[in-house]
Amino acid sequence: MSVDQQSIILQLKKSTAYSHSVYKIKVLETHISWVLLTGSFVYKIKKEVKFGKILDFSTLCLRKKLCEKEYKLNRPLCGDMYQSVVKIIQKNGIIRFADLEEKGKPLEYAVKMIEIPQRFRMDNLVKSGNINKKIIKSLVGILVKFHNNAPTNNKISQFALPQLMKKKIDENFETLSKLGKIDPIYEFKLNSFLKDNYHLFKLRIKESKIRDIHGDLYLKNIFIIGNRFYLYDRLEFNDSLRYADVVEDVAHLAMDLDYHQKTDLGEYFISQYIKTSKYKNIINLVYFMMCYKACVRTKVSLFRAREVNVNAKKKISFEREAKKHLILARSYLKLF
Repeated sequence: MSVDQQSIILQLKKSTAYSHSVYKIKVLETHISWVLLTGSFVYKIKKEVKFGKILDFSTLCLRKKLCEKEYKLNRPLCGDMYQSVVKIIQKNGIIRFADLEEKGKPLEYAVKMIEIPQRFRMDNLVKSGNINKKIIKSLVGILVKFHNNAPTNNKISQFALPQLMKKKIDENFETLSKLGKIDPIYEFKLNSFLKDNYHLFKLRIKESKIRDIHGDLYLKNIFIIGNRFYLYDRLEFNDSLRYADVVEDVAHLAMDLDYHQKTDLGEYFISQYIKTSKYKNIINLVYFMMCYKACVRTKVSLFRAREVNVNAKKKISFEREAKKHLILARSYLKLF
């Protein structure tokens, strides 16, 4: 992350940076991006970061390419919520957003989206008691249809080979071990399941269940307004994390419902997905994936807690998140 980017973000807090009416300007920050909320539109800017082989936003050219990829990937599930890719230029001393066609050297790029009020985000709807089984059933219908139509081919299918799944598990725990002391039981149980169910993973490949899925499907990445669902923020920065068994999307969302203490809705979501998709004998695979996803989320939370610029309050919050996810992961160990 460069000082230049920080200076740009500071200038984008001014209303002069926008060609439309601005009701307020709120900046949200993650470990890989800034999200600017303006009341009518949202702008997402990728940080100048690189995390090993997982993510590379280190050059302006890469950030532009991945903004374009993010826009393209999210249109099928979100429609016109994703508006366009825009650039940030400096003109007459003012740093502002501009269409790609406008003259001016790009300082940065961003994905422009229609802003949907945060109260319609699924985690907030869960907290306010506005998610029920009818909504879950509708969500299942959308997800099954998306999975059935998602691309698959020999290249995509290779990412679900047991040896590659083991590599993902091992890499996750290798990183976790650098962030904190983790009981080896999680890695052992996950790898044992892989070894004992080799035939199941091969069968899923044979049945074409390895597809270009959402890749990051949890409550914060879903908006629901009336009968309209927006399953947004698909993983654009690493295809290998998106090329996976469709069950990974199911497991991630079910695990997150558990995290938000809605186990009844999580169980209903799983049962409805199995019923609607007509997939047989996958419940153990779902719980295996739920455990794996909880361990991945543990890693992400611990990573965020150790970021250089995180304040003490957020650090405690992230560490609490990590602990809760690890407790969840342990609860799944006896289910698969």
